[in-house]
This record gives sequence, C-alpha cells and structure tokens, in this order.
Amino acid sequence: MASFVKLSALATAVAAVLGSVWMLSSEPKAVQGPAMIVIPAGPYAYRPAGEFRSGNRMVDAPPEDRRAEQPLVIMKFHVDQHDYAKCVVAKACEATSSNGSGSYAQVNVSYNDAADYAGWLSARTGQNWRLPTDEEWIRAAGDRFHEVLLGSISNDPDPSKRWITRYREEAARRGKSDPRLREIGHYGANELGVVDINGNIWEWTETCFKNGKVSTDGATLISSSDYCGVRAAQGKHRAFIVDFVRDAKSGGCAVGVPPDNLGFRLVLDVSSNP
Repeated sequence: MASFVKLSALATAVAAVLGSVWMLSSEPKAVQGPAMIVIPAGPYAYRPAGEFRSGNRMVDAPPEDRRAEQPLVIMKFHVDQHDYAKCVVAKACEATSSNGSGSYAQVNVSYNDAADYAGWLSARTGQNWRLPTDEEWIRAAGDRFHEVLLGSISNDPDPSKRWITRYREEAARRGKSDPRLREIGHYGANELGVVDINGNIWEWTETCFKNGKVSTDGATLISSSDYCGVRAAQGKHRAFIVDFVRDAKSGGCAVGVPPDNLGFRLVLDVSSNP
C-alpha cells in the first residue's frame, strides 16, 4: 500500500509538470491519452543486451550498477488495435492484421511499425513518445523479468553446449507456444501496475543488438559495437529480431527461441518534453 501511495503521488507530480499534454491544434477538445504508469528514478542493476565473448568463449555480459535520474513514464497497456488503426487511417503507419478492436493488443508489428506509431503519436500530441530501451523495459517489468543466463556452462569448450543450454532455458521459460490473443488485462498487472507484461506478447525496444568483449575474469565489459538492423524484444526471455519482421515465428529471429507475438508499448520521454 505504501508503494502504491508513493507511485500515485509521483504520477500526480509528473502529470502536473507535463500539464495539458493532449490538446491538439486541429481539435477543440483535449484528446484522452493512454493510461500511464510512473516508475520512480533511482538505482538499478542492468546486464547489457547482446552476445558477449571472453576470448573465444561466449559469456554473460557483466552486470552494471546504474541510476535513473528521471522517472520512467510508460504505457500501462500495450498499444491496442483500435489506436493503431487510427495511425493507419492517417497514413502514418502501415496496415497489418487487425480487426480494429480496443479490447486486443496490436500484434504482427515490426520495430519499424512501432517506431512509425511513436512518431505519429508524438506529432499528434506535441509530446515525445518512443519505444523503451531494453533496460527501461526491465525496470517496468519489475518482478516479472527473468534473466536467461549461461552461467557455468560458458566455461565449456564446446560452443554447441552453450547454445543448446540457452535455447533450452528460453524454451522452458516460455513454455508451450501459445500465440492466441487474449483480451487486454488477461495476464494481470505486475507489482508496479504495468499490465500484461511478460504474457504471450514480446515487446519491441529501441536497443540494438550488441557484440561485446569481456575481460578474462568476466567482470568488465571491455568494448562493444551495435548492430541496429536487429533490435531486442522483451518478454518471457529476451529475443533479438530483425527490425522489419512482424512475425518472428516465420523467420527473422536472430538469436534464441522466437516470440509468440510481437507488440509494443511506449514511454513518454519526460526529459525532452516541455
């Protein structure tokens, strides 16, 4: 109850700072925006997303202690089919499979589709909406985030064993493939109030696939490079998907077990808004 009160107070404060977010110059009335959850600023731990090696061995990225200086303001629900259809009608988004229902999340969207929607919503509201980064998604997932780690298997000289171990862990974490859409709210809310996170919809993030080099003791990330043709999608496990792919089950999953569905929710970039 105490945490809920704190979050509610923070949400009120952020809303006051943002002011009248939804007024459009082309419409006489304010447009009702998506429900938002505010996650307080503060310290958190993060393990970078990608593939990391120490010498010739594939290893886990070392965890890093980080601190968020701004609260994270994220959509409580996935972007639904009704709202995505508005972007299609405005010719700012490409059409995809949908019945236009506000009761179901929009899936079968690529990273590029999600970025187009964020651009349209930003232009429509005068606010800066964007996809979350991988680490922001982890913060929002709260107790529903579970890492898949190589652990001690990274020391095995046979690289196939490392790959098989990760694949099995991801498959076990996901369970049997279950792509059938449920109504929004089916998977409930986490302890932060974010709904349907870590259900059967993997969510696009801004984060590019990273290749990194780790110190011999595994404690330090020495160097890394990004490949942004592939982005991290987060759900029951982290997946890396080619940015134009809408259905990773049919191909385009660069690493690991493919997601059941690809959808998204956005964050409101408080730091760049007036």
